Amino acid sequence: MVTGRAGRDIYDQILAGAPFERCPLCGRGIATTLDHQLPKSEYPILAITPANLVPACNTCNQKKSSKDPAEASEMLLHPYFDELGTSRWLGARIHEESPARAEYFVKPGDDWNATFSDRVVRHFKFFGLSRQYALAAAGKLATDRLQHAGLLRRTGPDELRLHLREAAEGYWATAGNTWEGALCNALAESDWYVNGGMNAI
Repeated sequence: MVTGRAGRDIYDQILAGAPFERCPLCGRGIATTLDHQLPKSEYPILAITPANLVPACNTCNQKKSSKDPAEASEMLLHPYFDELGTSRWLGARIHEESPARAEYFVKPGDDWNATFSDRVVRHFKFFGLSRQYALAAAGKLATDRLQHAGLLRRTGPDELRLHLREAAEGYWATAGNTWEGALCNALAESDWYVNGGMNAI
């Protein structure tokens, strides 16, 4: 790492590049450190190359550690250079039970090749994003339950569905594929939920 005031300024500038201060590797944690995309133990010449330094939360940084991919399909996503396109690749489905829960999964984009699809799925599994997002969704389902039940009583299922779809669009327009947006979309698609399923949460 570059030392001294100049090095600290560069470090802080890269860290400040994280959208909404969130870790771009998981989308949930606060970016408080920089991760070497390619481990400095294997690629020391890239140790201070800005393009190899990625804002990350402590959990993702420690999880990633110094693991080096053996082949292209094992490379984790680089938030600077890997373009996921405009497709909504993060999906969720609602398990209509008591308590309800959300399950997250990757829906490969139409313009992704097989290798890139494998990389996105690997990244998703490596950082345990399905579980992370499901846990976060459980909290949101619990806190939104009363609001959604009230909307259902006052306006009916069609208006509740519209509200959820508009919420999903808001997340999409602001930050692209997020667990919140995928959750709102999945709830809007669930006839069980918009007809009172939130009361079983």
